[in-house]
Amino acid sequence: MAAETDVWTKRKISFGNLEQGRTALQDEELLSPFYDAWHSCLDRLEASPIAVNTNLPRKLPSHGVNALMVGEAGAGKSTLVKVLTGDAGIITSATQAGTHGDKRYTCPCGLSFVDTPGFKLPVSPEEATKSNNQQSILMRWKDDFIWRRWLSRIQSLCTSPDLSVRPSVVVYCHRSSSRIIPNRLLEMWRIPHANNVPLIVCVTDVCGVDDTALKEVRKSMDGMVKELGEDALGRLATLIEINSEQKTVRGHQYKVTGVKQLLEGVVNSLHPLHSMQLCSRPWMGMGTAG
Repeated sequence: MAAETDVWTKRKISFGNLEQGRTALQDEELLSPFYDAWHSCLDRLEASPIAVNTNLPRKLPSHGVNALMVGEAGAGKSTLVKVLTGDAGIITSATQAGTHGDKRYTCPCGLSFVDTPGFKLPVSPEEATKSNNQQSILMRWKDDFIWRRWLSRIQSLCTSPDLSVRPSVVVYCHRSSSRIIPNRLLEMWRIPHANNVPLIVCVTDVCGVDDTALKEVRKSMDGMVKELGEDALGRLATLIEINSEQKTVRGHQYKVTGVKQLLEGVVNSLHPLHSMQLCSRPWMGMGTAG
């Protein structure tokens, strides 16, 4: 590994290349400095005049941390997890039907990538009102119901008292050639953001579109990240452009890019102050974000 692993003082972790990042995931001590800082934060809370219950956050090291991978079907979530972990056995939608049910891939360091089933972004309300036939209305209701159920599930995970499923970071994957529906994406992004769960937005398969189209995608995504704004800890969502696999497109060969930066972003997003969100007052339930 090329840099210090103690990112939780005032340093940032960085890997010389993707292979070094994968090697770091095999190190059982990678997250030890984070857990030390996590417990130190809780120690200071317990020593303060404010009565708090720290039993729940104290359990985090025994569960590890979760990176929740979400996105539309075919966005490349499984492929990305496969490249991040180096696990050649991971099934992707390029070879079989996409993920059915959550798939957890836990690295020896205690970081788990949770690959979720893909969903379908419903059209915006403005676009939906342009069609008035009965079939379109019924389909709109169905799509909206499924979408609301998905949003509810993300909210439930981001606020769950079960640390085995609660994400420490959410990674949203969006294929560069897929449609962008800003109000729907922001609707989803606001859930982890409002709960102070770090959000990383990955534009995947950037070699799948030409430079002009990619520039428009970049402009749109960057605008939404700015509109989303900072969370309560003063952080913006992170935007990363990724090619998960080496491939030849339109006669040009493209290398794997952005995956190392994503791995660094996931690890660097972990913050000891998150422990405060899991504390509770003796007369109250578990504290949630906000």
